[in-house]
Amino acid sequence: MNSRNYFFSTRFLVSVFSLKDLPTDIGLEIAFCGRSNSGKSSVLNAITRNKKLAKTSKTPGRTRAINIFCIDDQKMNRIADLPGYGFARVSKQTQKEWAKLITAYLNSRQSLRGLVIIMDIRHPFKESDLTLIDWCSETNTPLLIVLNKSDKLSKSGVLREVEKANLMLKQMNLKGQALGFSSTKTTGIEKLEEKLKRWFDV
Repeated sequence: MNSRNYFFSTRFLVSVFSLKDLPTDIGLEIAFCGRSNSGKSSVLNAITRNKKLAKTSKTPGRTRAINIFCIDDQKMNRIADLPGYGFARVSKQTQKEWAKLITAYLNSRQSLRGLVIIMDIRHPFKESDLTLIDWCSETNTPLLIVLNKSDKLSKSGVLREVEKANLMLKQMNLKGQALGFSSTKTTGIEKLEEKLKRWFDV
């Protein structure tokens, strides 16, 4: 497959509410995380050029399970779309259950290669985001911060937020970087794809 089009054949594999239903823990997996209003599904749809791949909704919190997407025919390279957190209008009990599922996934999945944390560039680094960043620091897990909705800011505003994010990662000695992104205008899509392909050893 032409690596330039590597994500174009990505397809939905399975939706799980329990770790026991996940695919066999082999190969490489990259997890997409983010608050329920960060545009996580739209980012996934943008890189795969498939607007119908991950369900999007005007009501934040639509992703309530771990959705697994496979990129190659052998199902060895996968993207795990984790439930959105911190914003969805659901009960506290439901949010606790999502948090337990995300935590259990992160702490048990041997094939996890890296974490992509998607944030609204206008409202970055909320408490739940910082919890995930701390987890990456403690476990030495590679991290990529995608500051989505960059079309909502000026170019100088985007540069400022990206610089601030990268400075914070450097100060924390994290193996990671931040980039600006717009799922509507596909700004930053090449940088995101290149980073993911490196993680997938493509």
